[in-house]
Amino acid sequence: MQLRSIFSLALPVLLAACGDSQVGSDYEGESLLTVKGTIVNELDEAPEGPVDAVLVWNSVTTDTENENFPVRTTVTGSFPAAFSLSIHEPPPEESLNDLTEVGLVDARVGIATIEAALNEESAGEGRGLGVDEHHVIVYVESEMDEDGFWSNFFGGPLAPGFHVMDVLSQEGEVDAEQQAAFDACNAAATTEAEHNACYGYDAKIKIRPSAGGPSTSLTVRMAPSEDLTYPDWH
Repeated sequence: MQLRSIFSLALPVLLAACGDSQVGSDYEGESLLTVKGTIVNELDEAPEGPVDAVLVWNSVTTDTENENFPVRTTVTGSFPAAFSLSIHEPPPEESLNDLTEVGLVDARVGIATIEAALNEESAGEGRGLGVDEHHVIVYVESEMDEDGFWSNFFGGPLAPGFHVMDVLSQEGEVDAEQQAAFDACNAAATTEAEHNACYGYDAKIKIRPSAGGPSTSLTVRMAPSEDLTYPDWH
């Protein structure tokens, strides 16, 4: 089975309310990841209420369906100026993608888009007000197999924890280097699991660690839904 079709992720893990400066009354512990960015408003009309910046994690349940898990995090700053987003705990366990059912024993991985929405319920592709079109947040639960699906998918193994990742679309064109890597991997594979791991080499979309790591500046663009391009790497 081609895992590329399995991973039709419209993921989302989103930021939190962007209005006045928001500081929780209770200490939430040390941040596992803190990122900074801005929200750019290109809407013709002002939103109907306060805007949230939200992370939406996505778990694939079948070849054609996936389930979203919007998660509120700690956000400080003011809309639409600069914000700082802090993540204090791993994503929901049920949002982690587990490949053991297709014969791949590898780390469980969560992937989320960063969106602007009126609330968590209204987040998600086609429903939210905006999205960071060029980044996703990736969470790796445990050590990653160097020859496994996820390592191939991300261009190398990622350490456990959170990562800011670039999503670089090839606009439907096959990337020759990635295609060659898939062909070589597939030719050497001798088991179904090894063949499945080769599908981590996506020939059209690249997800790679952002050069700036946690210091990468995010831009969440609010615009009419037909003008937005969600990170379509699946």
